[in-house]
Amino acid sequence: MNRVPAKLSERRMQAHRHRPIWLLLALMTLGRAVVLAQSWTTIDCPDSFFTGARGINDRGDIVGTCQNDEGEHGFLLRHGRFTMIDVPDTIATTVAFGINNRGDVVGRYVDGEDVRHGFLLRHGRFTTIDPPDSVSTVARGIDDIGQIHGFYAKSDGINRGFILDSSGYRDVFFPDATGTAVYDINTRKQIVGGYVDSSGIPRGYLLESGVFSSIDHPDAAGTRVFGINVLGHIVGSWTDDPECPNCFTKAFLLTPDGFENLEFPEAYETVANGINTTGQIVGDYFGPDEIFHGFVRSGGTEDD
Repeated sequence: MNRVPAKLSERRMQAHRHRPIWLLLALMTLGRAVVLAQSWTTIDCPDSFFTGARGINDRGDIVGTCQNDEGEHGFLLRHGRFTMIDVPDTIATTVAFGINNRGDVVGRYVDGEDVRHGFLLRHGRFTTIDPPDSVSTVARGIDDIGQIHGFYAKSDGINRGFILDSSGYRDVFFPDATGTAVYDINTRKQIVGGYVDSSGIPRGYLLESGVFSSIDHPDAAGTRVFGINVLGHIVGSWTDDPECPNCFTKAFLLTPDGFENLEFPEAYETVANGINTTGQIVGDYFGPDEIFHGFVRSGGTEDD
């Protein structure tokens, strides 16, 4: 569960900035941000009642998910044209999460026995991605050298982050966590994701040079970090509801200037899922029409 359409009037927020010293020291390698004019654009799959934008590459190609009466489908949006992505022989539950600059797409699907698997789509061919002993896998992203990352669970039900490269699979697990996921990696090998601490609170993290740093929005009861670009600018989502720390209904951008809250104009809920090198941010929002839409925000920030 990542959002609940309740108490909508209480979820409106104003953009503001914070400068947590501990996190700025941990992220000193990030590029400084320059504020630019912002442009928000809605993304809606044709004939769908739900659209979510999940990833974007440096060319502006966007992948995500949409739902219609036939089920849940992945999509690729390129040059204003939608292409549906459906893994063959599934029960109509495909989601595309990541796309690299070569056009490789990764995501997850559900098979006929209701088991989740990761997938890679390259040159029109699907390949299943499942770490050893996995009973549930989600592939969240792929970089330009072909490394695939995401998370999976074994029979014990504990989520583990993974990275798949030419050497095989390796686990990523935040120390003393009860679950970990890898959501994004940039070309500087900075890794971001989420974990659940020993108290059951969801938190974000940055992993750089083997060192983990927690990322928590200062007003949050729960935080998730979903994307990082080559400048080290980070996007994610958070909630201020202590009764539902997994209900991520607010979005943020994190640069060396601190946290900036993101809100699609007039939206009740906004979730940020990905960011590319030019600073374009994708995600989804819940609007006054009580429908979830995808979005892309252009402008906003760039490296100085």
